[in-house]
Amino acid sequence: MSRNCQANTLLLLILAFLASIAAAAPASMPSAEEKLNQDKVQGEKTSDLLSDAHPMPVNDRILSLLKQSKTDAEQARQVLNKIEAISDNFNRAERYLMHIINALLIPEGSDRAQRVIDELNRAMALEDKIAKTQLFTPEFSQVHLLLAEQYAAMQDYEKAYKQKELYLKKYYDYRKQIREARLAKLNEKYETDLKLKENELLKSQHELKALQIKEAEKKKFAQHRNMYILLITVIIFLLILIRQFRVRSILRSLSKTDSLTGLYNRRTLFAQGDALIDKACDDNTAISVIMLDIDHFKQINDNFGHDVGDKVITNVALLGKEVIRTRDVFARLGGEEFAVILPNTQLDEAKAIAEHFREKVEQNPLSELTQTVTISAGVACNQATKAEFDDLLHAADQAMYQAKNSGRNQVCCYQGQQS
Repeated sequence: MSRNCQANTLLLLILAFLASIAAAAPASMPSAEEKLNQDKVQGEKTSDLLSDAHPMPVNDRILSLLKQSKTDAEQARQVLNKIEAISDNFNRAERYLMHIINALLIPEGSDRAQRVIDELNRAMALEDKIAKTQLFTPEFSQVHLLLAEQYAAMQDYEKAYKQKELYLKKYYDYRKQIREARLAKLNEKYETDLKLKENELLKSQHELKALQIKEAEKKKFAQHRNMYILLITVIIFLLILIRQFRVRSILRSLSKTDSLTGLYNRRTLFAQGDALIDKACDDNTAISVIMLDIDHFKQINDNFGHDVGDKVITNVALLGKEVIRTRDVFARLGGEEFAVILPNTQLDEAKAIAEHFREKVEQNPLSELTQTVTISAGVACNQATKAEFDDLLHAADQAMYQAKNSGRNQVCCYQGQQS
């Protein structure tokens, strides 16, 4: 590296000497060779000003440790401890590389990415005192590539992309410097003409364009990938939303129905009953209620078990659904008690429905039982009670207990007072 600097300095002195001789000569149109030399001197002066080309020397042990830190981290840490003992003598370029080595040797952990980024930022803080030509070399410019990897690991893809872009820019500049150095050496040795430079420049432009196209393709691929990820995320969100609606619908249904039979529960029965009573009063129409209870249900539970008791309740509910009309409200009050609201139904018609229900239950015994299941029912109509659903339900309940007291397995009607 120092030999190249000496060669460049010698070349500048020779060209400056030739330029001074040309300036002392009488004014005339410069020849093609003189113009080439003038352009060459001017170009090299400009290059020196822009690149600040005075690279600092770097200890070979540090360069060797930098390579070793990527292949054998454990051994590199041992060497690092020895080198750090002489770190006070390091110049800025060597300290820059030591920060990179420290970053590479940071052990795995939850905060490794942030620690690596902090160490690399300490290295970049030294750039203002290091020659640009040295910063463009792979050993120094890799700091941006390492930062891009850590930001990508932290899913900060915008910063990762910027660091990758800086790395590529320095890589291109480094490659350009190498090409220019080679070209200058060839010109010095073989006095190549301007056409060769133009061809070399054109080739570099083609390479740069090819890299730009490749980067554009990568960017396009990343855009497509992000679009697919967004689409999948939207689909998953919609599926979760649909599932939420279904769960809400199920919960709403469960809050209105009895879990064992699927019939309306007590809460829904009273809500429907109050609304239907008000409508009947407004329309001046009849409305009836049936209260029914499974006979000797406690004996069934005691003798056959609660599982059989649940089957008896479920069977009664199924049979009731076959008898009850679609406009009627069939509900389980709790235990073995059921209630039916029959809008636009007179007492006689309601009694006939209750009687049909009773007969159907009696004629459809369960195979698990050795006894016949029967029900007792009470029927009441709003024409014989107050215009309140609680009163109508209470009247039907009184009629049901009359049926039980009269021997069970029968239907009784409420007539204003029990007989």
